[in-house]
Amino acid sequence: MAFILKIKDLPEDVSRQEFVSSPGELSLDYEGVEVIGDVRAYGNVTKSNDQVIFRGEFVAPVRMTCSRCAEEFERNLRSELVFVLTLVPEKDYQELEEEASEDFYFIPEGTQEFDFSGHIREQLIVALEMKPLCREECRGICPDCGKNLNNEECICSEKKIDERWLPLRDLLDRS
Repeated sequence: MAFILKIKDLPEDVSRQEFVSSPGELSLDYEGVEVIGDVRAYGNVTKSNDQVIFRGEFVAPVRMTCSRCAEEFERNLRSELVFVLTLVPEKDYQELEEEASEDFYFIPEGTQEFDFSGHIREQLIVALEMKPLCREECRGICPDCGKNLNNEECICSEKKIDERWLPLRDLLDRS
């Protein structure tokens, strides 16, 4: 099942909704990120007159590459998910559609379903870190020998000291 909100089946008032989609259905094509399990969205849907409001969150299990040590790691991405659908007369739809924003959609009256997979995809990309880390304390790789400093120590930094800094090191050693 994709992320399809069945507007016609919603009761007037608040209802709890849950959606599940396989990684292939979401079709996220983003370098360095792979969705590795079902993506879930859940929340409260409020329907009143000509508006439908979804307030909830989504969870997506992903595999990413650490920007410091280049190791792959897995994490559950979570993000708030809010969007508003406003049902408008067919004659006004074309004009109002241009005014829609990332969280506010205008849809023609009588619309039976709303597919919000694109909204989930955008929110997932926004939830990604610019420089993902496998863990906050990641030490990265040695720029000289390339060893992963999380797994093993190296002596590269001890061996190579620019001669211009030796007087400063001597000062530090004396204090």
